[in-house]
Amino acid sequence: MNIKRTKLVSVLTRQLDRRDRNDVPIAWVYTALFMGSLVVIMNQNAIKTALPRMITDLDVAPSIGQWTVSGYTLVKGIMVPITAFAMNKFRSRNLFILMMLIFSVGSIVAASGIHFYIVLVGTLLQGIAAGMIIPLMQTIILTVSPVEKRGSALGLMGVVLGFGGTLGPALGGIIVDNLSWQYIFLFAFIGSLLALPLAQLTLTDVLPMSDPTLDWVSIRHSLIGFGLLLFGLSVMGSDGFGSWTAWVSILIGLIFVTLFIRRNLKSDDPMLNVSLFKNRTFRLAVVIAMLGLMVITGLTNVMPMYIQSVLGRSATLSGLIILPGGLLKAFISPVTGKLFDKYGVRIIGPVGGGIMFVGTLLMILVTSSTSMWYVGSVYLLLSLGFGIFNIPITTAGMNALPDEEMSHATPARQTVRQIGSSFAITLVFASMSIVSSLVHSPALESGGEADVTIEGIKGGFALVSLLAFIAFILTFFLRDAPVKDLRKDE
Repeated sequence: MNIKRTKLVSVLTRQLDRRDRNDVPIAWVYTALFMGSLVVIMNQNAIKTALPRMITDLDVAPSIGQWTVSGYTLVKGIMVPITAFAMNKFRSRNLFILMMLIFSVGSIVAASGIHFYIVLVGTLLQGIAAGMIIPLMQTIILTVSPVEKRGSALGLMGVVLGFGGTLGPALGGIIVDNLSWQYIFLFAFIGSLLALPLAQLTLTDVLPMSDPTLDWVSIRHSLIGFGLLLFGLSVMGSDGFGSWTAWVSILIGLIFVTLFIRRNLKSDDPMLNVSLFKNRTFRLAVVIAMLGLMVITGLTNVMPMYIQSVLGRSATLSGLIILPGGLLKAFISPVTGKLFDKYGVRIIGPVGGGIMFVGTLLMILVTSSTSMWYVGSVYLLLSLGFGIFNIPITTAGMNALPDEEMSHATPARQTVRQIGSSFAITLVFASMSIVSSLVHSPALESGGEADVTIEGIKGGFALVSLLAFIAFILTFFLRDAPVKDLRKDE
């Protein structure tokens, strides 16, 4: 027994020495990052499926119970701008492990299911950790990967994010139907604990540290500004443009976001380097990627309503229709990453954007009697387009910046994407409501919501198509930054 223990200690010591010398195979680093991130992604998507049962079991009103999801998303969005400061202040390995620990604590607290507000505290703790884990993973991957292989690396990352986002709801449904919703959090707790020793043994401290000063004014502006902005967009998405709460929150949020931007533009040591958006390639890539995400977010919110409320099909079928497209987006990412490394974004970007745009146009043609095969095939087509252009667009933007700015570039990009995603939900629901009221069509299904009509659904699809068209056109203006000029601003 003592001999075996001595050998184990010797093996672990040698591994830690290899880690400290940055002599760990890059595949091991990817594995540790992907494992932790996969747990986070699958958990946050599984919770959405479990929400109705959670509301019933915890005996709260739906408007209150939905904050287990909305609160998670809100806190996650608030944390993203602070991530840049944390990545420059703390060692990347320690920060990743700390966030996984916070996520595991939140998971076990929520798994207790003692009371609604206990569960809410648990999901908020998960949101704090998730807001840093995903940007941290992306930044480390971009830093350790050679420029000429970043497309392939982000392609692998796309598999993890897409796989978790697609299978999370399905596994959540299986767990809820066969066990209970508490097991979703329990499995997340176990998964996060398993990721900890792997991270400790393999993650190297690759991110540059500058020991920035804690700017409490910027933190205050960030928390209030981005928090109220995301909250206002969330309320507007559910209550419509007539909500005074939404408008006041958005207005105050925009004021503080403006103050945050102005302060960080003038600072010699900004909490988030927003001046990166002066780089044309990075700025354009972020806008295009945001529009692409808005397209997918809008579609995934409209399609369940169309399939269930208009076509009268089951919730299970609406999930199965989206599943193939989600898997396609995930598994095509490594292919498009390799194609980007070989051909660049000038060809792949417009091709992917064009396919996605055509798919959204075909979605406008749906009726109240459209075949499910047509709906599934069209969604598969536009998922193919998004899968083709997403990784190349993202990689092209990040390649336009020097390596030392990656810790600021990833949170900046994620913040814009988070706001765009929230805004997309508001826009599509507003479009459906406005078109339905203009046409004055009755609800197509008794007992359904009064504003769910085929005309309103087509209005939502039309808005999504407009966003896809803008993204498609912008891809023609995006150019690859030559490797030798990567550290120069445009």
